[in-house]
This record gives sequence, C-alpha cells and structure tokens, in this order.
Amino acid sequence: MTLQEKYTIQQQNKNNPMIEMTLGLCENRHEPSVELDGYIFPQILDVKDFDKMQDIIFEKLINCKKLNLYITGLTVALVEVYGFCVHNNIPLTLYHYDRETGGYYTQEATTKNKENY
Repeated sequence: MTLQEKYTIQQQNKNNPMIEMTLGLCENRHEPSVELDGYIFPQILDVKDFDKMQDIIFEKLINCKKLNLYITGLTVALVEVYGFCVHNNIPLTLYHYDRETGGYYTQEATTKNKENY
C-alpha cells in the first residue's frame, strides 16, 4: 500500500458515519475556552517523526467530514494535519489564539485538492 493509499479515508471508512469534529491540535499547550471533542496529538514525542504523526492524524480523522481545529501547538503538526485535510478534501477551519482578547479568531483554510476541481 502506498502512502497516498494509506491515508485516503474514502476507501477505508465505508461503514462508519462521517462527522464534523472540533479538536485541539496538541494537548497541554493552550487551553481553549470551548468544549472540544479531544486533541489530535495527546503528546508529540519527536517532531521529526512525520510517519508517526501521519498515523495519529489518520486514526483521529478517519471519520471526519469537517474539521474545526484550535491551534494549540506546533507548526510542524499543523502542516501535517493541513496536508491530510487537503489530500482527503476535508473542509478545515483554523482557530488561532488572540493574545489581545484572550479569545480565538478564525481562518478558513483552502483544502480542495486541485485534482478534484
């Protein structure tokens, strides 16, 4: 199985309903004041272990049809999640922490794969 086939959720998720998810990126980094469905990464042991990060992302997002992601962590982890969402055409809204207000502001991320236009 190629890496692309491994992380394509369409073929591997035939029997489970797809759901909208609200997740934090990395646990124990920043605590959003909203109720989350959990975190993608409970901890990141090695930020250079991209294969492990991709495995974790796949397991967390296999049933995801839309992702609301609170950026509570590392850029390298965010890039991996973004790449997964693009590959699987999962709509992605990012929530960035605003130090001035203590709240979050949104950014709609373009995740449409060019092959599917």
